[in-house]
Amino acid sequence: MISREIDNPRKAVVQVKGKKAKELDALEFKQYLDEGYIVYLYAPRVINLDKIENVVRIGDNDLLDFYEKYKLILPASITQWENLFIGD
Repeated sequence: MISREIDNPRKAVVQVKGKKAKELDALEFKQYLDEGYIVYLYAPRVINLDKIENVVRIGDNDLLDFYEKYKLILPASITQWENLFIGD
């Protein structure tokens, strides 16, 4: 992915985990940072954020805003679940 920073476009990695997932360790994404990526993480718990730069924790509202804004270009593997729990 390419980050959406207009003044500084860069390659980006996004990792999203659900509520039952184990914690994400920001240090595990160092290889991407070394290659010039910015890393965005969404999980119930993210550790070691204070020990590494260019890793951004995504909050609930950030994730929902991003999804609503870009769902038309997101892969079906993500958008197919949108209406799973909505009754007809």
